[in-house]
Amino acid sequence: MGEKKKKFTTPHTLVIIVCLIILAVAATYFVPAGEFVRYTDEATGRELVEAGSYTSSGTNPVSFLQVPVVMYQGILEAADIIAFLLIIGGAFEIVNVSGAILALCRTVSKHLKGREFFVVPIFLALFALFGTTMGMSNEVAIFVPIGITMALSLGLDKITGVAMVTVGAVSGFTAGLMNPFTVGVAQDIAGVSPLFSGMGYRGVLLAAMLVIDTIYILHYDKMVKKHPEKSILYGLEDQDEFQADEGKDEKMNGRQKAVLVVLFGTLAILIYGLMVYQWYFQEMAGLFLAMGVICGLISGLSPSKIATTFTAGAKGIAGSALTVGFARGIQIVLTDAMVIDTIANAVAGAVSALPVPVQSIGFFLAQTCVSFVITSGSGMAAVTIPLMAPVADLIGLSRQTLVLAYQMGDGFSNLLLPTTSSLLGTLAVAKVPYGRWVKFMFPLFLIWTVLGCIVMVGAVAIGY
Repeated sequence: MGEKKKKFTTPHTLVIIVCLIILAVAATYFVPAGEFVRYTDEATGRELVEAGSYTSSGTNPVSFLQVPVVMYQGILEAADIIAFLLIIGGAFEIVNVSGAILALCRTVSKHLKGREFFVVPIFLALFALFGTTMGMSNEVAIFVPIGITMALSLGLDKITGVAMVTVGAVSGFTAGLMNPFTVGVAQDIAGVSPLFSGMGYRGVLLAAMLVIDTIYILHYDKMVKKHPEKSILYGLEDQDEFQADEGKDEKMNGRQKAVLVVLFGTLAILIYGLMVYQWYFQEMAGLFLAMGVICGLISGLSPSKIATTFTAGAKGIAGSALTVGFARGIQIVLTDAMVIDTIANAVAGAVSALPVPVQSIGFFLAQTCVSFVITSGSGMAAVTIPLMAPVADLIGLSRQTLVLAYQMGDGFSNLLLPTTSSLLGTLAVAKVPYGRWVKFMFPLFLIWTVLGCIVMVGAVAIGY
């Protein structure tokens, strides 16, 4: 008998991250180091880049021997996110043990029997609202278990459960009708007033994205229903942790109802805290830790059982959470080698050299390229807006359109780049390998990119 051909399997996420770190280190031997002059804007207190101030100083390579070191440094720098994910994993394990979410999903699925596909656009719209008003990104991981359980209880694919939460949030984040972290910061730096102006055209962008998202996700789920082997997660082991059991006729008991009250009360407090008090990981982690303990007590668990259940939940997510820290190592390499400003300067120069009719699209694609090395939305605005603004003024591109190019370039890549801690954190909670997620997300990213080009041409045509 002849040997069977070995089927290609997607490498483990940590393997992908390590390869990217090595690639980044190799690049530091060829890409010149350089930097811009930075100054503090008196009006806003932000550190900005002075356009035209870039100077190069030759290469500043990072040793390959530093690869293990930057992994460790990355874990230290991402410690707040890693700790947050461990607490989320432990807290939701306690909620899952109570059976409350499963019981709720059974009830909802019973009422939506035969109308399962209405759930996808509803979830997309809901989380787009969160993303476009309060810039939800890292916080989306909290809601993923609910989305997955809901999808599976309705007979939909697990990836569908992840996508209808994350894709919705990122669509809202990208359109940024009132997103203070991207549009607010970028418009302020660009001198666009009043703040959040141009909302109507961004609303059109959001509507278009939601329509595309709904069609894409429903098409995927319809395909998987007909051909289960085409599922992105097909053949993957240990994918049953969110599976609902068959007890659909069981009624929700009093303890489960009380747990749900605490759960949704916690989410309401979270949203209020994020919008009013600008909470960050410290406050969110404390809130969900308290929620887990309270839900455990309501469920009748002893303190020791609560502790062991919490530990089991945190243990299940520990390996995936470490990928967040490893990925931070890529940013550390590029920063230490001082090549981030070099890349940004090269991109700006390439845009200015393009023919005038396609320069607006060039601005958008340039921002997308920069997002691969500057993963912070506000940090990217601080570097690219002052750099691109003079070029935009010279070719007659409005500052409003420049901000639009920035927000799409920053937002579209948030569900694709392994250097984005919010993405890896979400996949860690969902227990979906990064390589499998890319296989699902990359076609949608390309569709979004084409939409972005059309939106930029439209912006120039209407004088946005």
